[in-house]
Amino acid sequence: MTIVNYNVAAQRAATTMTRNDRAMNTAMERLSTGVKLNSAEDGPATIGVYKGLQVQALSTRAGIDNINNAISYMQTVDDAGAAIESILMRMKEIAVQAQTSTTDADQRTALSLEYLALGRQWDRIVADTKWNGVQVMTGTDLDIGVGSGTHLDIAMDDWDSAASAADADNAAVGDVATGAATAAAASSAGPAFDFTTANIAYEDFTTGADDAADIALALLQMNKVTTALENIGKSRAELGAHINAMKASADSMSDLADRYESNASAIGDANYAAESAKLATSQIVSQAATAMLAQANAQKNTVLALLK
Repeated sequence: MTIVNYNVAAQRAATTMTRNDRAMNTAMERLSTGVKLNSAEDGPATIGVYKGLQVQALSTRAGIDNINNAISYMQTVDDAGAAIESILMRMKEIAVQAQTSTTDADQRTALSLEYLALGRQWDRIVADTKWNGVQVMTGTDLDIGVGSGTHLDIAMDDWDSAASAADADNAAVGDVATGAATAAAASSAGPAFDFTTANIAYEDFTTGADDAADIALALLQMNKVTTALENIGKSRAELGAHINAMKASADSMSDLADRYESNASAIGDANYAAESAKLATSQIVSQAATAMLAQANAQKNTVLALLK
């Protein structure tokens, strides 16, 4: 039937072109972004799962960063602890050298001066060692967020040389904390140091009435340093255990983040081979539909022949 008011072939060709353009635009969007689920309409049933996996991967990666920062924090403490340990080893050597009557008064004074100077270096390291502006040697505990509302708590020791009875977490004092203010008290209570002045009886080797008293003071200092070294060794061992545990946690969380990302990729990433094939098909169909629309419109031109 020859009619002009409605061109069925042209309308069908136009409808096909619209649908094909939509498919072609979708294919180009996926190829340009590398993502299959660019909007909710691309996968109503899977977009929530895809975004959920992405969020879990991101939070897990952030938790790994927090753990690595904590590891760096503890390694800073350990490095400073190693420096303090070296200082105490020299202090013990000095105390041993002062424990003999063959050391005269001038030599014992020189040994005392070095002993006190080393002690002040201990205090300086505690005060000056910082990580991201935070003092790390004063017993500030770590609270590490690892994602999903989970936290890891790590108790840190206080490395202050002037331990008191309340300093149960002091690295040098350990379980024998003391605030002893005299040589006699320190002798029985454990390590307690004070390097703030140069004339402190129980931090010096030169205040005794005779050589025997001086030797006793040196022996006292040696015992205190020995106890401090033992406790610092334990504290550094705990630090090493925490660092290794944190590294294991970071490795485990890295595997978990990899799994989240892999699952999200399988759900939401574009398949370039498939999308390239769809784009090529859409382009061919678009060209063919355009040609057919032109043919369908040309068919109606024959009606004009009847009017001539």
